[in-house]
Amino acid sequence: MSSPQAFDALAPSYDTDFTSSPIARYLREQVHDRLLQHFRAGDHVLELGCGTGEDARFLAQQGVRVTATDSSEAMLAAARAKLAGNPLVQVERLDLQGLSASSYQPSVFAGVFSNFGAVNCLSEWRTLAAWLSERVMPGGIVGLGVMSPLCLWEPLWHGVHGNLATATRRWKHEGATFNTNGSPLTIHYPTIRRLQRDFSEWFTCTAVRPLGVFLPPSDVYGAIEKRPKLLGMLIGLEQHFGHWTVLAPFADHYWIEFKRK
Repeated sequence: MSSPQAFDALAPSYDTDFTSSPIARYLREQVHDRLLQHFRAGDHVLELGCGTGEDARFLAQQGVRVTATDSSEAMLAAARAKLAGNPLVQVERLDLQGLSASSYQPSVFAGVFSNFGAVNCLSEWRTLAAWLSERVMPGGIVGLGVMSPLCLWEPLWHGVHGNLATATRRWKHEGATFNTNGSPLTIHYPTIRRLQRDFSEWFTCTAVRPLGVFLPPSDVYGAIEKRPKLLGMLIGLEQHFGHWTVLAPFADHYWIEFKRK
């Protein structure tokens, strides 16, 4: 079980440590391109795990109305500060681990999205799919950025550096548990097939893309970003091969889209 408080400690430095990173910016742009293929000005979409509100701000700039949600009060406070005065964004608390008992009122959304692994805090995804099926209009899109269980970077990088526990953490059936300022955070790494199965009753999978096959996970950003030539080469490879669905299972994240039946 993951505690929302685990993310509270990350909120104050999240934009500095992650959002402004060149690698994170590149990957976020790929997600934004996908979102703009589905959402238009005037649409109302739901964001799960909004963090500090960077994606909600981008969509609002395109005229899309966003209900941005997160379970971390500190992340919500950061998002409200970033989005203050924006009439197209409403920031609300929503804990994905308590959806069946959630007091969050149903609405009909044109679509839903979640970026950078928010759904990895769950241990099963059928409950999420059922909950979303009541809130997404027929034909609406759900797009999820999910941390993959087969990320090639982790066993290669951490294995070479002798850190076998980190190299194999995504392979554990029970998930990987981290301690963030005394608060437990358990991350699960579902396969593409697992999400397709959990969503299949209400949604049809329409697209899968890799996000970060050649670019590393966030804990390796610093080592790569201080080498501009290497970073440029890796981004070039990502640009050429980043649309190959066959590579999605081996990326840091994969982007998966579902259409409401």
